[in-house]
Amino acid sequence: MKEVCLIGFGKWGRKVFSSLNKINIISKIHLKKSRFDKNDIDYSNLDWVIITTNVDQHYGLVKKYLKKKINVFCEKPLTNSVEKDKELILLSKKMRTKLYISDIENYKIKNLEIIKENFISRSKFSSNKKNILSRLVYHDFTYIYDKILNKRLQKIKILINKKGQLSFVAIIDNKKFFFNYNLNQKKNVHSFNKKNLKTKKNVLKDMLTDVISEKANFKKNIKISIFANTMINKINDYLN
Repeated sequence: MKEVCLIGFGKWGRKVFSSLNKINIISKIHLKKSRFDKNDIDYSNLDWVIITTNVDQHYGLVKKYLKKKINVFCEKPLTNSVEKDKELILLSKKMRTKLYISDIENYKIKNLEIIKENFISRSKFSSNKKNILSRLVYHDFTYIYDKILNKRLQKIKILINKKGQLSFVAIIDNKKFFFNYNLNQKKNVHSFNKKNLKTKKNVLKDMLTDVISEKANFKKNIKISIFANTMINKINDYLN
């Protein structure tokens, strides 16, 4: 049986907490609603720390618990810096701990085909119009990782960049990928070449179960994380 601690209890943190409660190999869930929560925890019994705070807090929290030699699951992206990502990955190896960054989209079993022109569309209504790259774009690069691994990024062109909206095209290995994001629409859509990527299956629970039971592919997850964060950092360079 596993003992875990969840740090962060915002909207997503509550969803993670709900899924953790459904995993039968977990014997106890400790909760810290924020990094400032003074709830005392016996770290010696912890198998995993689950971090769902704001991304700006990830680096400090992940580093803190890795140094305590506790396995860490972190919401994506690991940090806002690929160099800091690599630092934490090396620290995890040094401490002989497990480190996993959320790649929930890879738990949706979809057979996707890359063609000459590919269209990724995501829309929903959100009062938070910020951080589209880290909140949404990151996810889409995680599930196309296998399809474009070792392929050359030739060009990025920003098409729309305004409040709650981002559209751009990336040319990779002479194939075009059109990414379109809109946080101002009521209709909730996530598709790849018109194929629906939404699912009713609790893929969050599936991912957390694999991670906590240590059945997940941790080495591949690290590669996916570095790749996705590298891509969103490159796109961010074009936005600034």
